[in-house]
Amino acid sequence: MGNSNKLVEPSKIREQLERKITDLEEKLEYQINKFTDISRIGTVITSIIELDRILPMVMESALTMVRAEVGQMVVFDEDGGIADSVCWGITQNVTESIKNQAGLSLWKYIIESSSWLKLEDLSSDPDWRLEVEHAHINSLVAAPLFAKNRIVGAIVVANKIDGDCFDEDDDFVLETIARFAAVAVENSTLYAQALLKQKLDVDLDMARQLQHTLMPEKKMIFDGLKVNAYNTMAMQVGGDFYDVVPLSRDKYLILVADVSNKGFPAALLMATTRGLIRAFAHKIESPAELAAMVNNQLSGDSRALKGMFVTMIMIFVDLQNGVLKAVNAGHPPAWISGPDGKVRELKTGGTLMGQFEGFRYSEEIVPLKRGSRIFLYTDGAFESLNSSGKMLGISGLKQFFEENRKESPETFLDKITELLKSYGSDPDRIDDTTLLIADVG
Repeated sequence: MGNSNKLVEPSKIREQLERKITDLEEKLEYQINKFTDISRIGTVITSIIELDRILPMVMESALTMVRAEVGQMVVFDEDGGIADSVCWGITQNVTESIKNQAGLSLWKYIIESSSWLKLEDLSSDPDWRLEVEHAHINSLVAAPLFAKNRIVGAIVVANKIDGDCFDEDDDFVLETIARFAAVAVENSTLYAQALLKQKLDVDLDMARQLQHTLMPEKKMIFDGLKVNAYNTMAMQVGGDFYDVVPLSRDKYLILVADVSNKGFPAALLMATTRGLIRAFAHKIESPAELAAMVNNQLSGDSRALKGMFVTMIMIFVDLQNGVLKAVNAGHPPAWISGPDGKVRELKTGGTLMGQFEGFRYSEEIVPLKRGSRIFLYTDGAFESLNSSGKMLGISGLKQFFEENRKESPETFLDKITELLKSYGSDPDRIDDTTLLIADVG
């Protein structure tokens, strides 16, 4: 009997094994080269800081690695809108017209689902459709860009060059590139924020120095008048300010003002207001007329002010004639205590400055004697809350003034600032605070 099993010659077995080994080596070399290319691409992408360079680099790399015809990469803003994008061979109008049966666009779907989208044939897919004509999209893969558990962007590639569908290798490549792209986008955002913060810090520091330069010393002694002030800002740059302007040997202008904002815009309006007052104070002897002039100038620029305004109390101190003239422009009342201990409010004047052009202010004239004390302040002195949620209020501040009016100005300010510390429990309600004591004697 003959043997039905044919023996394979050892040389042929060796040849088959060598072919398989060669094929495996080629596939392994391909995978190694692919991983090397992806790693190199990732190194390049994550080393770029400028977003306008990151987007085209990522898009070109993705299209090349998965051999796709067209694609788009987008970066989302905080509201899920497209903040920036780059398109290759396709328009944003086309990608936004790719929608599911619920009407969600490609990008909205990725944001809401936080997942991939892979379509083998868009034209026949039961759940997705292309709403624009004259656009040719077959297969596509779209991937979100995750950074710190949030979606910062997405990338889509479409139409495999050889006409096939995207396979698992393509999915892996696109996922890896998307991870690198997410890191690059996040780094670019952080870098841009750091640059902006650095610039703002420089600007704010300059503004703060300017603001402190514009305000006078906190302790000033003139013939017959002693002024002590306290000023602190809720931010680096604030809207409170005070000023003392000697008009002649026996006449002075003292004022405290508050701009309805904080930060750099308030500082600019403060500087403008101060400049106007100092430019005209020597020419206008009536505080009401001076207030009207400043108000008209500011109101003329009301569009540039964008709703900001200034409240102020200005007092002309006339030591020679023993009187003061005061105008209150929408500001909390100032108080004056005479040698007899009686306290009088200074609240006559009118509305705030900067919004009502042509407004006519009124003023009050009060006898001024040696031993009188004038107290001016801003709303930060009475609007904060203590640990019980209680506000000091104007009445509480007035009571403090009445009870401590005989203290030295230094002691008075020390005691009131200590009191205000107990009313700073809510950081959201902490405001700029300015206090000014003027003693006649």
